[in-house]
Amino acid sequence: MMAMQKTKSMLRSEFFMEGLLLALISGITYLIFVPQFGYFNDDWYLMYAAGARGPSVFWDIFAIDRPLRALVMIPAYILFGANPLYYNVGAFLFRLLSGVFFLWTLRMLWPERKQLTLWMALLFLLYPGFLSQPNAIDYFCHLSGLAAGMLSIGLTLKAVQADTWLRKIYLYAASILLGWFCLGQIEWYIGLEFFRFACLLVLVFRLNETLWKKALRFFQYSLPAFFIPGVFLVWRLFFFESERGATDVDMQLGDVRGEPVQFALKFLSTLLNDFVDVLVNAWWLPLRRLSAGFTASQWLAGLGVAALALLLLWLFSRVVQMPGDVESGSRSGWRREVILVGLGAIIFGLFSVILVGRSVDFKNYSRYTLIASVGAALLWPLALSFVSNMRARNVLFGVLIASAVLTHYSNGFIKARETEATRNFWWQVSWRIPQLTPGATVITRYAVAAEEDYFTWGPANLLYYPESNHEKYVQPAIPAFVLNEDTIAGVFAHEGQDYSNRRSIRTYPNYRSILALSQPTVFSCVQVMDLRQVELSSKEDSRVADIAPFSEADQIILGEAFRIPPAIPFGAEPPVEWCYYYEKASYARQVGDWAEVLRLGEEANSLGFVARDQIEWMPFLQAYAYADDLSRLSEIASFMTSDLPALQQACQTLTALPLNAATSEEITRLFCLK
Repeated sequence: MMAMQKTKSMLRSEFFMEGLLLALISGITYLIFVPQFGYFNDDWYLMYAAGARGPSVFWDIFAIDRPLRALVMIPAYILFGANPLYYNVGAFLFRLLSGVFFLWTLRMLWPERKQLTLWMALLFLLYPGFLSQPNAIDYFCHLSGLAAGMLSIGLTLKAVQADTWLRKIYLYAASILLGWFCLGQIEWYIGLEFFRFACLLVLVFRLNETLWKKALRFFQYSLPAFFIPGVFLVWRLFFFESERGATDVDMQLGDVRGEPVQFALKFLSTLLNDFVDVLVNAWWLPLRRLSAGFTASQWLAGLGVAALALLLLWLFSRVVQMPGDVESGSRSGWRREVILVGLGAIIFGLFSVILVGRSVDFKNYSRYTLIASVGAALLWPLALSFVSNMRARNVLFGVLIASAVLTHYSNGFIKARETEATRNFWWQVSWRIPQLTPGATVITRYAVAAEEDYFTWGPANLLYYPESNHEKYVQPAIPAFVLNEDTIAGVFAHEGQDYSNRRSIRTYPNYRSILALSQPTVFSCVQVMDLRQVELSSKEDSRVADIAPFSEADQIILGEAFRIPPAIPFGAEPPVEWCYYYEKASYARQVGDWAEVLRLGEEANSLGFVARDQIEWMPFLQAYAYADDLSRLSEIASFMTSDLPALQQACQTLTALPLNAATSEEITRLFCLK
């Protein structure tokens, strides 16, 4: 009895150390840039809506496709408010728990393969194909569902091994509830159910019984677990009506009924491509894309983080002496089990995704690798087990870990820079625009892409109108359009008001009252397009150039106090440099305060600030022209000679001003090409 208790104590201590290793390595992988993350993608409308109407708004937001997500987001918002830091830490903890529960499940399947299962858990936890971890607010439900699903599977296996019926009932009940919770967060997580039933099959086929008895035993073990996908599918297919096309089963399966042969061929082709992406390409393709353009110092920093992860792994191997359980020997039963479970986990993890017309894309849809990553995490350590040389085996595993850590480091670095760029954009807007007219339709051209309208109206309303414009539902006061060909066509056609209802959030953008804001490059300042005096950077997007003559700067309310962007989500005010003076001078020019433009220009000059985008000299040039300051005009002209389009615009604008003859003559000489 004492020996048994001592063994259990040692196992708990060992598992604790392994959990600590998972926490440390995943912590340095995922948490380095967390304090620098802000809102991304859907976070903007989620947090705006919750701030405008309270956390109960999540019932309305998710009612159209995944109503159970409100069970996560309502308490999360009550606890965390709008602070992205807390969501990122919470999302990381759920990710870590999913890895720990995965390891716990694997140990019940292959208890003698301790090193192998630890490697599997590490690869699952650090899987480099899933790149949405920084998008923690929107993916809070994804990751809490994943942790619940992994715990549910572990409890199912524990229920099978329970020695009393009462204990079995408790464990199965908890497993079923957690399984429903998991599927309620994301319906395509149903691919994880293969892993559950495959685990049960592994246990059953080890029994020394006839095939018929094994089949009966599997039915006995799995019958309670069938309630998880069974009840969910009945509810989803026959009772719940999705209002969103991407999650409407009948709509998505229309091709199956209409063109079954073509659908089957396309399905198999997509499955093959996605299978290769999940198993092979995930370990190098995202890293290559994300690290493109990295400087030597950035590479060194990333390699340092990867080296630290490998050092932790090496120290663990020295402190916790594990048996060499991945030897290449003749006993291949466990290998056959891992192969079948791993292959099936990838195939079925992708099956439900591809069935509804989605596929893996490491740039935009990396989330679709998450369930299939279970199979990749199983198969790579299995492949390494065939390497007989232990040192070579460890080196190859280290390469996989280093690749994963470097990928997430690169991803975090880029997301942190994206947050910084977005925050800087809206801080510059706050310096330039004291207030906007309600109903003004904003179109932005970020230095980073704005793929949806709420990427613009979310921050615009959090800055200027954080309350809903309607007392009964969420209606942002400032709508927006995405900068694309459809928007340009609508502006050209002078179409009227449009209407959009996204998850109960109603917006009324108007093609006839647009205000275009553009940041042509990461080095440029935010530039307000004004139809009365169109000024375009030589680096400007052609789409902005198309709509600039329709952009009404009169949508800006002049004379009001400038608003200070809230720290959440806009962060601290950036350093006062050139763009601050440019924005303030542009506003002073709009109100006709040329003395203020001159003061700002002289202050910027005394501090050594100069425009990096030459079109930004325009308000200062006009002020110096009115003041007959030929010295400063000549100095600025020397900067602008490197940018002929900006120089030409300066010529057109300045020669049209009512100036004295001497100043006009000098302007023609300096800015107008012969």
